[in-house]
Amino acid sequence: MGRIGQVLQRASRAARLAALPVAAAFSTAAHAETQRIFVVPPLAWDHGLSRDQPAQTIGPSDLAALTGGIVFGLSPSQVNAHLPAPASGIDWAGLPSANEYPGDVRYFWVRLDAMHTPHGALPGCAGADSYVVFLFQRGTLFRISWRLLPDANCPSPAVAAREIYARYLAIDGTSAQTSHYRPNRAEAVDISDPDAGFLIPYRWENRGRR
Repeated sequence: MGRIGQVLQRASRAARLAALPVAAAFSTAAHAETQRIFVVPPLAWDHGLSRDQPAQTIGPSDLAALTGGIVFGLSPSQVNAHLPAPASGIDWAGLPSANEYPGDVRYFWVRLDAMHTPHGALPGCAGADSYVVFLFQRGTLFRISWRLLPDANCPSPAVAAREIYARYLAIDGTSAQTSHYRPNRAEAVDISDPDAGFLIPYRWENRGRR
């Protein structure tokens, strides 16, 4: 083979190798899972473009529209009264302690299907044992925590968790702080009172390993 033939052969081999990542990328894209696009709060900049702030303020009334009237600062009995099926005997003195937090933090919980669901049913699935926890410090609500558990009929509640997260992510951080995380095989979405201070970073550890 002459020198020109060797050069052409090497060029052909290089072209085939360069095409492999492209083909792999198309193959991966064809089987990729559809992902939720999250909308963040719009921002407004000052005239010098040196500082930004929320372009609109979303306050407690907007949060209440998503939670069926439940807002931070309510007492356990007030939160219970806003549920579709209030339970009897819910008050601060009778609540169990949330041991994953330092200090005196207490809670009660309801099944996920016992909560108001704005804008229709959640997409995807959530295990039958999924639930929502209301956490209180000094007698007032500082966090709502959705805990979605997989089961035989719902191997992954990720789609439902992303939808809950998206609904609260657009709320300005001065009204609520939102987080989504995966403790073991479960999915958790927390919305917290921005004034909760050092309690905000604490997360559910899902010691049940579900």
